Amino acid sequence: MRALAAALLWCVATVATFVAIGAGWSATHLQSEDGFVDLTSRVGDDREVQERAADLAGEAFADQTGLPIALHDRIAAGVSDAIVRLTESPDWSEAWRETTRSAHQELFAEPTPTSVRADVSPLVRLALGEVDLPIPLTGPEELVVTLSEEDPSDLVAAAERSPGLAVVAAAVALGAALLALVVSRRRSITLAALGVGVVLAAAAWWVIGREGVPRVVEQQSTGTASGRELNHVLTARIVESLDTTLLWVAVAGAVIAAVGLVSSARRS
Repeated sequence: MRALAAALLWCVATVATFVAIGAGWSATHLQSEDGFVDLTSRVGDDREVQERAADLAGEAFADQTGLPIALHDRIAAGVSDAIVRLTESPDWSEAWRETTRSAHQELFAEPTPTSVRADVSPLVRLALGEVDLPIPLTGPEELVVTLSEEDPSDLVAAAERSPGLAVVAAAVALGAALLALVVSRRRSITLAALGVGVVLAAAAWWVIGREGVPRVVEQQSTGTASGRELNHVLTARIVESLDTTLLWVAVAGAVIAAVGLVSSARRS
């Protein structure tokens, strides 16, 4: 009976750990505005992201001018090239942070938007001071572009619940783990099993990051080719961030398992 109780508590602890990992990452990197900006600021150092963002901003700025196609294409290319050149300047980081902060503010505005949007005007204003356009144009105060037409309501709702859920899940995982150790006859083996459970929870998220996230991205539609490509690149970098968290969780689980196995071997 005690073995069955310990096994059930192990299952509860493992599932709760799985929930805590996802909710904790979401609370830190999605729900938190500063966390979101910090994450996407690092993404902005990626050359491919810079090029896609520049293309998207250039196209959006040219579109809002309403000029003939010949001028439209020259303006789009000129602004895009200028943004890419300026990615090495100190002003790029601040312009990128403003853009990503606007994306977070748009997502969590009331009411929840039906698409994912961002204001790329900071990138355009950065470029206009360094580019020679065929006609004089002033920088826009706001230039909102659609990154994805997929309704983000479910994502936003889940992110808003994540801080509380992370705390509850972590408490349940810890409580179940302690109870499993209390009722178990061989606590060292139970400790090792709990460590394996932590590793399994991290592994499950690793699989979700590679299988589930790409499928979600494929279902999304955006207004421009640059927007679609930028969305894919950003998603890949976010998965890399999740991998970093999972690595530390898996290492912690492996250490717990090793301690349990060593303790069991000494008692044998």
